[in-house]
Amino acid sequence: MPRSPATPARAIALVRSPTADGIGVFRITVGSEAQFYTFKEIRCDIGGRGFVVHRLGLGTVYHVRVGQRDESSCECLGWLRHDHCKHVLGLKALAARGLV
Repeated sequence: MPRSPATPARAIALVRSPTADGIGVFRITVGSEAQFYTFKEIRCDIGGRGFVVHRLGLGTVYHVRVGQRDESSCECLGWLRHDHCKHVLGLKALAARGLV
């Protein structure tokens, strides 16, 4: 039976705290690959905290909600396929540390 490959290490870092306009930057590293995102907190009327997240270089934009399990979601393929993703997990980690 073939072994599944090890899950690469993941990390998130706040690169720039939100400025007066509310826009900040974070970096998600998966294995040796790093991706940078701008983010801004937006109003969320359905539970949790809402963020608009823009992946730099590709122009991809996701609307992300973080909160309790039933208050979290993302528009990315990872969330749609697996019901979890690096965007939600990363923003939850930053929020838990009081950084966003």
